[in-house]
Amino acid sequence: MNISIEDLKKLPGEAVKYTLTAAAEQLDLADGEVEFLEPFTVELLATYSNGKINLEGVVHSKVSLGCGRCLKTYVFPLTEKFCDEVQAGDMAVLDIGDWVREAYFIGLPLKPLCHEACKGLCHRCGTDMNEKQCECSIDEENHRLSVLKKLLEEK
Repeated sequence: MNISIEDLKKLPGEAVKYTLTAAAEQLDLADGEVEFLEPFTVELLATYSNGKINLEGVVHSKVSLGCGRCLKTYVFPLTEKFCDEVQAGDMAVLDIGDWVREAYFIGLPLKPLCHEACKGLCHRCGTDMNEKQCECSIDEENHRLSVLKKLLEEK
C-alpha cells in the first residue's frame, strides 16, 4: 500500500485523497486465527508541507471472530482511524502498510462478543445459554474453600 511522495511534493499544502485496497495476505496479517471476509480498504488524506507528510486515514474491513462467551462465530465490522506525521526525507514512496496493520490490531476487540448481552455457555454442561436454559443447578460454591467455610460455621 504505497503512495507517491513525489506527487505530494508537487501539491504542497493540499490534501490529496487516496482510496487503497489490500488483502490481508499483502499486509502479512493472514495467520489463520482470524478469517478475513473482505480486503482492507483505506481512505487516506495525505498532505505535504515543509518536508513533512501528514496522514489521516480510516481502515475498513470485515472479519469473522469467535465469541469469547458462547464460541459462535460472528461478523465484526472493523473501522479504525489513524493519524500521523512523517518526515519525507528523500523517500520517493511511502508504504502505509504499518499504519494499516496497527489500526487493524487496535480495532480488534480485546474480548470478542457476538453481542453485549451474550450469556455464554453453561460451565457444567456446555449448553448455549442464549438459546435455552439448562437444567444444571446454580451452585456457585467453590469446593476448594469448603474447609474455610466449616471453620466459619464453628465460630
